[in-house]
Amino acid sequence: MISSVNNPYIISLYTLILVCCCYCSSAKDNITTGESMNDGRDDYLESPEKMFQMGFFQPQKTSEVSLRRYVGIWYTMDPKIVVWVANRDNPVMDSSGLLTVSEDGSAKLIDGKEAEYFSTHTI
Repeated sequence: MISSVNNPYIISLYTLILVCCCYCSSAKDNITTGESMNDGRDDYLESPEKMFQMGFFQPQKTSEVSLRRYVGIWYTMDPKIVVWVANRDNPVMDSSGLLTVSEDGSAKLIDGKEAEYFSTHTI
């Protein structure tokens, strides 16, 4: 009988599962001051019940060659149903989008050249 405690293949499998659970999913349930969500890293927020997600997306049915990226909230059911879009009239044209939360609590969506696409500008 092979002992699973000392078997290097079993230990490697456990390590791989742990790494995948910790690093493959970038979902969290909040974003705080000084943090950001990066489109290139596929970051997203997920409600505690896993019913809603918020992050960057590209519309499914698009015939355009250009890459139009949006920040939105959607139901996680299949098919995904988008219920709110931050930059509906002003898409980011590549995957360099960054959603940040400033010290005053304002959310701001910028691209790699720091052009602003959306902001909450709280008072």
